[in-house]
Amino acid sequence: MRESLSLLLVEDDHSLNEELGIFLSDFFDTIDSFYTAEEAYVKYLTTSYDLIITDIQLPNQNGLALVEKIKKKNPSQMVIVISAYKEVDYFLKSIDLGIYSFLTKPFDSQLLINTMIKVTNQLQHTKVKSDTTTVLLHEGVSFDLKTKSLHVKDVQQELTAKEELLLFILVKNVNAFVRNEQLAQEIWQSDEVNNSTLRALVKRVRDKLGYDDCITNLKNRGYKLTAHLS
Repeated sequence: MRESLSLLLVEDDHSLNEELGIFLSDFFDTIDSFYTAEEAYVKYLTTSYDLIITDIQLPNQNGLALVEKIKKKNPSQMVIVISAYKEVDYFLKSIDLGIYSFLTKPFDSQLLINTMIKVTNQLQHTKVKSDTTTVLLHEGVSFDLKTKSLHVKDVQQELTAKEELLLFILVKNVNAFVRNEQLAQEIWQSDEVNNSTLRALVKRVRDKLGYDDCITNLKNRGYKLTAHLS
C-alpha cells in the first residue's frame, strides 16, 4: 500500500508556483504552497512535511536562509532547492546545508520527473521502514539504528564506538551530505578535529560497508552515505 506524502512548496513566481503545484500533485497527496519564506516557516513550525522544495530568490528572505532555519530545527528534513542561477556558491552552500538536490530553472522536464520519482521512492521507503530500526543500505548490507549494528551478508561487523556513531549519523541523513563540523561535534564533541582523523575514520567504515561509492565527500565540506537500492 502506498504511503501518503506531503510537500511544502515555496516559490514567489505565482504562475510557476501554480504550475509546479499541478505537476507535483502527481507525486504528493498534500501540497502547501507559499510565496515567501516567512509564511512558509510559520507553517512549518506547526506542520510536518516529507519534502520541502524552495526557490532561492525569494522576497525579503533568501531561500537558503529558510533552509538553514529548517535544518537547525530538523536536521533530517529532506529539501530540494531550485534557482534560476547556476552560481557555484549557491550550489556549495546547498551542499553545506545537506540538501537532497539542486535544480536550476528553466527546468529540464525529464530531469524534474526523474528527480521526483527518485525522491518519492526514497520517501516511501523511509515511511515503510519507519516501524523498524533497520535500514537497508545495499544488497546484503543493513544498519540497525537502535543497536548501532552493521550487518554485511548476514554477518555482524565489529565496530568501534566512533565507527558506530559515524554510521548512525550518516544513516540518519542517508543520501544527504553531513558537514564536517557536525560530524566533529557529534563524534568528538569538538569543533577542532584534524581532517585526516575524520578521513581515517570514514575509510575504516567504507571498508566495512564494502560497496562502491558508499560514502562520498565533496572538497572536505562533508560526507554522504549513499543507499544503493533498486
